[in-house]
Amino acid sequence: MTKHTAIIFLSIFVIFVALGGFPGWMRTTLLVLSGLGIAVLAYLSSVVYCSNCKKLIDDAEHALDVGESEEARAQ
Repeated sequence: MTKHTAIIFLSIFVIFVALGGFPGWMRTTLLVLSGLGIAVLAYLSSVVYCSNCKKLIDDAEHALDVGESEEARAQ
């Protein structure tokens, strides 16, 4: 199960809990835990995205270093 799928299932669970008729303390507990789960999964999804961006930036900097060394040899 991907992180995005888990977020969707947790969101559906939130709707079920909110409308399910649970006692107040149980509803509050389940909603808080579900919200924390959604927040953690969303954060982890953005961390993976940023690490991929860092790799792309490092690759681009390496490509620029190669281009600069070729210019130095031409002079």
